[in-house]
Order: sequence, then C-alpha cells, then structure tokens
Amino acid sequence: MSRTLIILLLLCSLAGCRDETGQISLPTLELNWHSDSADARQATWNTMVGRWYGDRMDEDGERIQWITQRHADGTYQVDFRSTTARGRIENSTELGQWGMAGPIYFGFFRGWLEGDVFTPSDPRQADNYDAYNVISLTDDHMVYDSLTTGTRYEVRRVPDGFYIPDAASETRL
Repeated sequence: MSRTLIILLLLCSLAGCRDETGQISLPTLELNWHSDSADARQATWNTMVGRWYGDRMDEDGERIQWITQRHADGTYQVDFRSTTARGRIENSTELGQWGMAGPIYFGFFRGWLEGDVFTPSDPRQADNYDAYNVISLTDDHMVYDSLTTGTRYEVRRVPDGFYIPDAASETRL
C-alpha cells in the first residue's frame, strides 16, 4: 500500500475532528522513527505480529481486557472481555486488518465473530477505522495513543497459549 493512500486514509478518518469554526484539527505527532529503510519497516512489522494482551479501566469503572492476535498477512483478531463495576461480564471478538506506517498503527474493523458466524461491519462507518501514534515498541511491550480520543493503551506480548484470565485465577501483567 502506498504512503499516499495510507495518509489519505488517515486524513479521511480524522475528517470528523472539526472544531467550532469548522476547521479540521489534526493531532501533533512526535515523529521519532528515524529509519525509512525497507529493512527497518519490515522489522517493525515483524515486531507487531503476534499475541498481545491489554488491561485497563475506563472512566466509568469498567474493566476492559483484550488479546490482539496480529498476523503477518495484515489481518487481526481481538478478543475482548468487559467487566462492569457491578461485575457483569461480556465477551466479544472482532476481526479486521491492520497496518503500520512510520509511527502510525492503524486498524480497519471488518466485523464480529460469534462462534463460527461472522457478521460484517459497515465499511461506510467512520468509527470502523482507527489510527494510533505508537509511543514505544519493543519485542514484548507497546504503548500507543489513539489519534481520535487521545486514550493511551499499553500491551504486552504473551505466548500463544495465553488467554484472558478468569477473575478467580487472575495475574495481571
């Protein structure tokens, strides 16, 4: 995918970010990714591939846990567990495509998976496209900020057999 297309997609996803005057306000990015070599881009891609676990509390006291499995072919699956402040648990799975260009990590949500049944999302919906500024990325840890909301996410690489822990047997990473 060409850089021009990626930048165009990113700008289109930000088109809803207008202030009171109707002007589009783009986030400021700290572009600290110095290498533009094909080898460096491939190394970053390879680092992103794999199984990653995140765990955070939102402002309403809801706990969100997720495992993202990114594949080398640019597809992903995310398994979510949401636990409300009252203890109600909901599980969901989403599928999509992902990519990386410089410090920008992006995802295209394609639909939900319930058992073996795939329900596609509407590709015309702007909320199905996300872009993130990657703050740090190592072989086992990543920090990234949503360009839309500013929310910071932190994930750790986990082994293939790792699943979201039950509350009774929980160990936080």
